Amino acid sequence: MLQSPVFHLHILRNAHLPDDFKKPVQAVLDQALHGEETANFEFPLITKAGIRLDVLLNATTRRNEQGNIIGVVGIGQDITGRLAQEREYTRLIDTANAPIFGVNQYGRVNVWNKCAMRLIGYSTEEVMGRSLVQEFITGKSALVLFYDMNSCVQYEVFEI
Repeated sequence: MLQSPVFHLHILRNAHLPDDFKKPVQAVLDQALHGEETANFEFPLITKAGIRLDVLLNATTRRNEQGNIIGVVGIGQDITGRLAQEREYTRLIDTANAPIFGVNQYGRVNVWNKCAMRLIGYSTEEVMGRSLVQEFITGKSALVLFYDMNSCVQYEVFEI
């Protein structure tokens, strides 16, 4: 027999879930009760002591031996520290006094800080996802930069 969604809502009230997240979390649990599982759903949770935690939830349908749905298994992971580190990393890159950019394995821009914007003249929106070497670096600089990306050597020389 399925557990009532009202029961789940009662659990959420006891967990100090912020009001604006009660319906989305309830929907994730209800979906799992109907066989639709959810992975990597992020939401805040307030502890009894009033501390906010960021939680990553995976909701899986629980079935009996016959395959009938009998409930939900919810697995939550505290990702508060990881998110704080990501925010700090982003802040440090964005406020650095040197141009900082990143490219993925295909040479496409995936990081572009404010100093790079000021120095190079292209906004983040203009460069994200585009080929750094082929579209933004010309002449000798392209050869030096391409060599740098492949050898993992860092240079601060930008001749554009």
